[in-house]
Amino acid sequence: MLPALLILIPPTIGMRGNIFASLGSRLGTYLHTGEIEPSFRINPILSQNISSSLALTGFTSIFLGFLSAIVANIMGMPATFQDLILISIIAGVLSAIVMLLLTFLVAFLSFKRGWDPDNTSAPIVTLIGDMVTLPFMFLSMLPVMSMRGFAKDILVAVSVILILILPLIYSDKNKRIYSKIIKESLPILLLCGMLGVLSGSTLTSRIEDFIAIPGLLILIPPFLEDGGALGGILASKLSSMLHLGSLDCEKPFSRDVGKLFALSHLLSIFVFSMVAIFGYISAHFLNIQTLPFTDILIVSILAGEILTLIVNLVTYYTAILSFKRGIDPDNVTIPIITSVIDLVGSVCLVGVLVMLGMI
Repeated sequence: MLPALLILIPPTIGMRGNIFASLGSRLGTYLHTGEIEPSFRINPILSQNISSSLALTGFTSIFLGFLSAIVANIMGMPATFQDLILISIIAGVLSAIVMLLLTFLVAFLSFKRGWDPDNTSAPIVTLIGDMVTLPFMFLSMLPVMSMRGFAKDILVAVSVILILILPLIYSDKNKRIYSKIIKESLPILLLCGMLGVLSGSTLTSRIEDFIAIPGLLILIPPFLEDGGALGGILASKLSSMLHLGSLDCEKPFSRDVGKLFALSHLLSIFVFSMVAIFGYISAHFLNIQTLPFTDILIVSILAGEILTLIVNLVTYYTAILSFKRGIDPDNVTIPIITSVIDLVGSVCLVGVLVMLGMI
């Protein structure tokens, strides 16, 4: 089961970040436009955002469990559809409860303290998603593996039916925000899930090189995580600017957008320098073979700057094109960016290492 579970882990972790970082981005927009106050008093906007986030978690949990089971069986790994779907659903529900509370806390507390939620929600929420999803997946695996076949089949069937039916019952003409979020987010999230399952192929193609220098493996999670955080911040700020009318989607790059791009590149130099420093220290602390510090620093900064350039362009055009088509950028930009980073980030890191002859 463990090898098959490893197929499910990356897209599941990414999906938690996609769903709840988008929620954080929407909350930031609502706060900036004055549609909500930083209060936990339930109103139609908050209730529909909560319901849509839970529904998206359920839908994508079924999809990722099913898709991971297909890939596992193709690769000859021992796993059943019931096991992976049930693990995915249980872990999704448990993590969603924690993520909902913390996403609202981050957005509201940031706004109350005079901070811009667009700068805090995406990086903190994606970090929390990484931290809570993995433990919940392993906790979910224990009861699922101890269940007998018939009971497991019944539980899977009931869970899938409830997840598919309840959102349809909830959705009506009075739930405009809920319906818009589901309609705009679900196709993108399903596509992102497929990309998440496939994103490890680039690294797998050079796995022998990474095994020979295992310290490089330490760089991969923080490199991709910080790239996603930078993209999420930019996506949230662009979305708020579009909703507030301070960014004209009919005009090419404005001075404000140029400043955001420049700030992203300056910030990425610091961020990816820290990735290199902590990666090098961790490798030596764990007594793991790695490259010289100057090599790691050069690779991390150069790959990070290339990734930042790509992320800036993809984020900008995704936000602009979605807004022009009447789609809320808060619902689609962050999921697209994080999935692009999973693929492009790996390519940038491996490409720079190969280009410099380090692997």
